[in-house]
Amino acid sequence: MQNDAQILEKITKLLENFDNSTKKPEKLLREITEDELEVIQGVLDDLKGENLAFNELFGGKMRKVIDFPTLEVGSDLGKFVDAFKVQEYDVDWDKGIVSGEKELQTADPLDVMMGLVGHGPDLAPKKRKIQMKIGKFFAKIADLASKRDVIAQKVIDHVKKTDRYANPIRDAGQLTGKQIEAALNEEEQKRYRQLLDQLDMYVVAPGRIPGNTAAWATKMAKYWQTNAGYIKKELENLKNDKYSMIITRYPIDVMRMADFENITSCHSPPSRGQTDTSYYKCAVAEAMGHGAVAYVVETEDLLHMTNTSNINSAEQEIQEGEIFVDATRNLGGATSWSPTGQPKGELLSPISRIRLRQMRYYDTDSPKRWDEGTEVAVPETRVYGAGIPGISDRISDWAKENQEKVIENMPKSEDDPEAINLNRFWMFGGNYEDTSGALGRKRLLSYLTGIDETNFTGEVHQNTETEDDIDVNLLGSALVQWREETDGIAEEWNNRYAATVVEVWIDELDDGLNIQAQWSMVLDWDMDEFSKLPNSYPTSTHAAMHINDLYGDIFNINTAFLNKTTIDGQDKVRWGCRVDLQHPEVLNEEYFYDPDGFNEACQKIDTNIDDRRDAFKAMLEEFFKREGWMDGGEYIKLAQDIEDTPFESYEWDVRYDGEHPTESYEATAAISHDFNPEELGIDPRVLFDLLDSRDWRLAIRTRLLDSAQRALGTQYHLDIENSQAVVPPTGQHIEYTLTLKITADDPDERVKLFRELTTGEDSDMDDADNLKAAFDSVMAQFMNARQPSHTQQNLDEHLVKTWKGFLGR
Repeated sequence: MQNDAQILEKITKLLENFDNSTKKPEKLLREITEDELEVIQGVLDDLKGENLAFNELFGGKMRKVIDFPTLEVGSDLGKFVDAFKVQEYDVDWDKGIVSGEKELQTADPLDVMMGLVGHGPDLAPKKRKIQMKIGKFFAKIADLASKRDVIAQKVIDHVKKTDRYANPIRDAGQLTGKQIEAALNEEEQKRYRQLLDQLDMYVVAPGRIPGNTAAWATKMAKYWQTNAGYIKKELENLKNDKYSMIITRYPIDVMRMADFENITSCHSPPSRGQTDTSYYKCAVAEAMGHGAVAYVVETEDLLHMTNTSNINSAEQEIQEGEIFVDATRNLGGATSWSPTGQPKGELLSPISRIRLRQMRYYDTDSPKRWDEGTEVAVPETRVYGAGIPGISDRISDWAKENQEKVIENMPKSEDDPEAINLNRFWMFGGNYEDTSGALGRKRLLSYLTGIDETNFTGEVHQNTETEDDIDVNLLGSALVQWREETDGIAEEWNNRYAATVVEVWIDELDDGLNIQAQWSMVLDWDMDEFSKLPNSYPTSTHAAMHINDLYGDIFNINTAFLNKTTIDGQDKVRWGCRVDLQHPEVLNEEYFYDPDGFNEACQKIDTNIDDRRDAFKAMLEEFFKREGWMDGGEYIKLAQDIEDTPFESYEWDVRYDGEHPTESYEATAAISHDFNPEELGIDPRVLFDLLDSRDWRLAIRTRLLDSAQRALGTQYHLDIENSQAVVPPTGQHIEYTLTLKITADDPDERVKLFRELTTGEDSDMDDADNLKAAFDSVMAQFMNARQPSHTQQNLDEHLVKTWKGFLGR
């Protein structure tokens, strides 16, 4: 059995000796087998062109070349201009006006959902024509987004106050319906929905806006205000002729739609590792007179290869023979490399491609001859290869412009003369569709014609006879090649991942090969970061559940593990868990049709999982702290208890920074006591100096902490946040306040000391009488320093030396 490269080589030799007459060279035909001839017979028969697809559209030519001006989006100006295209607006730059037709949904979301499932009225969104000055356009978006953010912040604040277990909320998009209802009254809810509906109408692709919407719109408005004249002047300079499109129906070009180094798909031939030959059959069927492909190439390479100065002249030079590189058959191999990394040689290396599907419409629902209908070239929308913006738009514009009469004469419905009757349309060639099914075909026709999908009735049929007749055994297999390629891809990504591991294997089934893989997140900590080590089960499972609570079921909790390991001689604690590939934010698939599909999955995992490793690790540390396996959990519990006011302290003023307990950093406890200078027999100024001294602060802290330290058996102290003496309005005494603090960075034992001091569960410093006695006793020690040495009572020697002379002033 010969592989696809050998088949193509045979075809090439046949084409080189084919004279366009009806006589076929018998000698050449005898050099190939009957089975091989079945694959290429139609190609040879149709080589003249009149029986290939789109002969009239191509004017009898095999290939057409059209310009493909692209927008340079790397500069600030390019980004500004591209923003309108991303949000689907047209711009009249001379007048400074932006316009577009949008949809505004004004109905209640619940009513809309009920209508969709058939239990309510059809509440379709209303069409709105937007046309306004560019500056006003951005100002409108900024105004709507700012008002939305104000209301959203009210909801966020309410969640923080009422639900200590809620996940941190950073923007309006994370709010749930229940949270909104709980925080806002009916009028506010209505206004909030109106703002969301308005923003959805103006901004159709919010995910393409960097950062905060209001800030972005304000920045864009300022850019326009500052640079309007420059933009109008330099706009044309953004476009360039770097690329051109070659639209080809040449059979080998079509069959090779996925046979290039940077353009592969399920249609790739077996030599590129594709073993599900049903897809490659589709490419062969397209090549047998039922389709075309548009390839993007570098204009400079095209002109160089054809030795011409413009694309019109180049088109005349590429009507015969092969024009694209095929290293497998040693055809036009690279002699150098372009700045973009494309091989440059005798022939071209395409950068991207998009298919044109062959459809026909008939004057009856049951045509007698397939070749009697009116042919329509319908571009797909999916692009393979480099994702250069505008490829599908350019080929669709070309197809529409050159098929005006064909579109105008499309059959109409008998019931509605304005509606296109799709029951009289048939699609030919391969059965694989990038935009699949009856709905997908209708969508493609809508995109081509500019006619709204609601103005189509019926369904486009599909004829797959050509593909069905191809002998799949001619198309080869490559199990060994797939294994080598997937193993290499896995090795490469395992070297690139920071905290993810991928394993891949291939199952050999009756209808081809099946690639399966699994990814695991693996995170390590130094052993000394844990205060104690938990058992793997159930702690590892609960840790995975903690992440899933925020992100959805992205981890398979049944595969989680937690163990000790050694890396480079250092003891570590390792947590790991497999990724749930079916989750829509991960891959939403478990099987991969070829190595390129597996590689794309590795790229998605890199973005959706590996790049989030720091966030996952932070959440796991939060969990481990909360459960007491790492220091820091006591502080989270403390912050939660303070948030649930009133805190169980009767005498201390206990506060925290107001952040969500898992993000809180600092808490304080303040206690006050009044001193009467007259009763103490001391000048108020001297008393102020005493209370402001370092020795006083340390002495009163030591006395206050003493019983709590003994209760817990700890030598830890608490840091002093503030020490202050003031004269209240009455002026009869001096009020002294000591504020102690604790932070999320402090050891758990220190946090327990803070709690014990302020609650007095096993000590006595949350009692008014005991606190008064503590302050009075320390003050008595300091006052004792004023007495003659022979009358002093067990006074600390340091205090005597420091304060005896001072208090005697």
